[in-house]
Amino acid sequence: MTTEFELPCATCGGDLTQRTIAGDALDVDVAETVPVAECVDCGGRYFPERTLNRVS
Repeated sequence: MTTEFELPCATCGGDLTQRTIAGDALDVDVAETVPVAECVDCGGRYFPERTLNRVS
């Protein structure tokens, strides 16, 4: 199965890398860090399904 981290950036086509950020940086009520896919070229962020499930 392809993960979000293996897809190209939808904005610029750049490579995505896995990062973890604090949940409160996303303005959600999650105390721990959550994984995101971030473009190394334009900085676009994409949220894996497991992150969306944790913050919803």
